[in-house]
Amino acid sequence: MRVRGYAPGTPCWAELVSPEPAVAGEFYAGLFGWRRNDDGHFTLNGRAAAGLRQGRPDGRAAWLISISTDDPAGTATVVERAGGAVRVPPASVRDLGTAATFADAGGALFGTWLRSRFVGAQVSFEPGAICWYELAAHDLEATGTFYKEVFGWHTVEADSEGEPYFELHHNNDTVGGLVPIDHRFPAGVPDHWTVCFMVTDCVAACERATELGGSVARRPHAASAGYYARLADPTGAHFAVIEFTEDWMP
Repeated sequence: MRVRGYAPGTPCWAELVSPEPAVAGEFYAGLFGWRRNDDGHFTLNGRAAAGLRQGRPDGRAAWLISISTDDPAGTATVVERAGGAVRVPPASVRDLGTAATFADAGGALFGTWLRSRFVGAQVSFEPGAICWYELAAHDLEATGTFYKEVFGWHTVEADSEGEPYFELHHNNDTVGGLVPIDHRFPAGVPDHWTVCFMVTDCVAACERATELGGSVARRPHAASAGYYARLADPTGAHFAVIEFTEDWMP
């Protein structure tokens, strides 16, 4: 599905920060069929699907989500007032837009994006494209309060077949998921955002990821929307894949 823009307060982009971008690039090309364009973005059928940039050689690879804003400086002020922290102050990214990086009240990192020439992901809800953003947190109440103050989000309990799960809503739109860090996660996992990509076959995607040098962090299992698995690329960045059931397809 082609995407032409994002309202302020909605997730709009995800970028992989990796100490080994060449290795990561080969992995995602093999898994999702991505290519690279002149802006350095991963593309799917010619449309920007996700970002990739060089991380510190001794740093940890990770996916960073970005949320659309029309006031980066104002967002930074509200983040600090709500108990978060500014990690990278707002700064221009060539002629593409303005980016910033923050930590929420629980320590989960996220970014913001003010569009200029570049709006964010140009494709969604297609195999190989971002289809969901999910936040895992220890303190759901504090996390919900933070995002309500910063972006106006509110949480709604979802039908998750016995496992606690919540949706994050912005106005009348569902913009992501919120899950408690519980028995489903290894001990010591910090609060974090996960980027989820759509696939046509969850089991096959896990097998292909392993063939390409990645690993399966959580095997495919049934979820309310279909089948879900958590993977790690060869540089250690975690992400998820979802195979939707027919009734969940847009």
